[in-house]
Amino acid sequence: MLNLLLVDAELELVPPDITSHPAVKASARRRNKEASTLLLDSNLHHSALRGLPLADRRGRPDLVHLFLLIALDSIANHRGMLRCFVHTRNDELITVDPSTRLPKNYPRFVGLMESLIEKGAVPSHEDPLLEIHRLHNFERCMEAIPHGRTVVLSNKGKPIDLSSYFSREEDLLCLIGGFSKGEFTSDVLSRADEVVSIHEESLPVWTVASELLVNYGNAIR
Repeated sequence: MLNLLLVDAELELVPPDITSHPAVKASARRRNKEASTLLLDSNLHHSALRGLPLADRRGRPDLVHLFLLIALDSIANHRGMLRCFVHTRNDELITVDPSTRLPKNYPRFVGLMESLIEKGAVPSHEDPLLEIHRLHNFERCMEAIPHGRTVVLSNKGKPIDLSSYFSREEDLLCLIGGFSKGEFTSDVLSRADEVVSIHEESLPVWTVASELLVNYGNAIR
């Protein structure tokens, strides 16, 4: 079984400090929603983000969208050999039912994430496909995921050949950074059994996920 955890994903509602910013208020008016219930999006709120810490990496729900689309449509998932999770910057853990059919339309995905954060589960707590657990620290998020060996993907890790790395029998947890710039803000290294690199340069989230899933899919054929 392959477990994929997207770590430090930049998925959050608009922080209280910028709900009154003109860019955020304009988004709220267009969607007829309260500013505090909107998902922070750097494409729409880039001018408001300038006043926030780590502004150059925040507001990237699109990375979560791409990661989940790639994972849920993968051969490994279709064969029942994949579980995927998302850890957010606010130490929330999103669990994803493998049968989830995620919206491919990005605005619909944004609405789904806003609903998930508001309600805690979608479509319902009785029959959830997505659930969000507010665990308050990264350590508790890790403890909530049953797994064997833990591997962190980083361009600073030990170079490996993915084509021969995976074993069908191993219950593996791979940690991928869910951000576009910078480093992990969570202490991933203390939980890692191994830190590995699949390329000498930093790669985008979707490339790392694709490479892992294609090579794992080949290993379990």
